[in-house]
Amino acid sequence: MEYACEHNGDRIELKVPCRAEYVRTIRRAVAEFAQSCGLPRTDIEEIEVAISEAVSNVVRHAYVDCDRSPSVRVKCSRSSSGLIIEVIDRGRGFAAPADGVTPDVDMNRDGGLGIILIKSLMDRVSYVSSPEEGTRIRMRKHWRTRARLKGKHAQLAALPT
Repeated sequence: MEYACEHNGDRIELKVPCRAEYVRTIRRAVAEFAQSCGLPRTDIEEIEVAISEAVSNVVRHAYVDCDRSPSVRVKCSRSSSGLIIEVIDRGRGFAAPADGVTPDVDMNRDGGLGIILIKSLMDRVSYVSSPEEGTRIRMRKHWRTRARLKGKHAQLAALPT
């Protein structure tokens, strides 16, 4: 088993086996980093859900039919505008919709809501995916003022349940 964590001031990088039992480890490490950056608890909770969903998607989909024990990498960095989180795998990739396009959801099957959930929780989400290179999802949470926080929570409350 390989586990690596690098902390360099305003940046951490984790590399763990791509297995479900490490989702919680990644979520906790990212939450601790976000807290050390001074993000409010509500933002940290949204980040925790988004990172859990992103890494769970890698565990479920990226390395299907793979004989080796692959890893997933997570990078977090602090920038002048907010927190940036990247989840990187070298799995089989998927057909990613263009930026700004919300994928269609088939309510008759399980799954398919992960990207929609992540986009609703984070301020900006982009991803690149291909069968040859795997997938890189990049999520950003901006530094907030109290007025902007109220508006964000009103938007989340309006989402269908």
